[in-house]
Amino acid sequence: MATTFLTPKKEEQSMVAHEPFMRIALEESARAVAEGNMGAGAVIVRDGEVVSRAHNEATTLADVTAHAETQALRRLSLEWRVVNPALRADAGPLKGTTLYTTVEPCPMCAWAICIAGVSELVIGARYARMGLAYGTYAIERLLEMTGQPLRVMSGVLHDECAALRLPRRE
Repeated sequence: MATTFLTPKKEEQSMVAHEPFMRIALEESARAVAEGNMGAGAVIVRDGEVVSRAHNEATTLADVTAHAETQALRRLSLEWRVVNPALRADAGPLKGTTLYTTVEPCPMCAWAICIAGVSELVIGARYARMGLAYGTYAIERLLEMTGQPLRVMSGVLHDECAALRLPRRE
């Protein structure tokens, strides 16, 4: 798998281009918090258009799988009535989509993103950068182990994303 390196200026331009969609994911994250859930939001985009959006509903639905990413994928799959027979990232009906998430996806969500066929993942806040202990997990390790061709970018609106995920200290 080839690695693409961006110059600092191109990387900054790329980050700015992703901000409008991450801001929509932040709106979803705020909804999660308002409903008593952990703050996480996700948006799926194809050709510059939001095709699905969701927030973490694990607490309100009493469903440990109702994370923002899985909820967005579930809603889109049901609306479009599609599944990815290849079970590979960047394949099937969701090829060409980008999933924006305010917080690095857990292993369950990362795998769901891959097998759904999403092509690109844009992450706001990373566990390690927020100082949260999640072992040695990073999504890239899962992708490397499984050979999934998902493109990953992180750090878009990191501080705003982390603020909604981290518990408030008073």
